[in-house]
Amino acid sequence: MKRIHSRSPSNKFWIAVFAAVIVLCIAFILLSKMFSGHVAVITQDGKEIAQIDLSRVTESYTIPLEGNVILVEPGAIRMHSANCPDQICVHQGVLHDTGRIVCLPNRVIIEMKHTKTQADAKAG
Repeated sequence: MKRIHSRSPSNKFWIAVFAAVIVLCIAFILLSKMFSGHVAVITQDGKEIAQIDLSRVTESYTIPLEGNVILVEPGAIRMHSANCPDQICVHQGVLHDTGRIVCLPNRVIIEMKHTKTQADAKAG
């Protein structure tokens, strides 16, 4: 009885496939970052107040809300001040490309989102 030998792919083949997958993953990550903007979405009481594309901000400005003041800077956003007693939202620092700042007493959320379209700042 003859035995039929099936050719299995060699180790070199699997190394090449693995390397190709790694290169494609890295290219995807780099391209997605290149074509996405960093948009800060500000909500209060569950209602969207503004969407700000931080890559388009050229000068610093503030957004006064009931109980909070948000500071928008080129490439960054933070809670500048708040009238809440704990000041946790103020101490959460600056957001550049990821993260979230929450002020529970005043029900304000600043959340970074990635988008493929360039969003203009809009006030609601």
